[in-house]
Amino acid sequence: MRLTRFSDNALRCLMALAVHEGKPATTEQVAREMAMSNDHLVKVVSRLATLGLIETLRGRKGGIRLARPASEINIG
Repeated sequence: MRLTRFSDNALRCLMALAVHEGKPATTEQVAREMAMSNDHLVKVVSRLATLGLIETLRGRKGGIRLARPASEINIG
């Protein structure tokens, strides 16, 4: 199975958020962990939020986190 770079980044983003165990992480923090640009990660996060896989939280204590436990997310 071949993945596009966008799909690969989306899966890596979900795995990075699973490590944070429900605590919000900023896009800058996740982009740094993934060694990619923040601008591209924002596009990935937008798509994952549209699909309902992650939640975006605005404000001072905001960030991104998984919308449900990692064990409940099925890719396939």
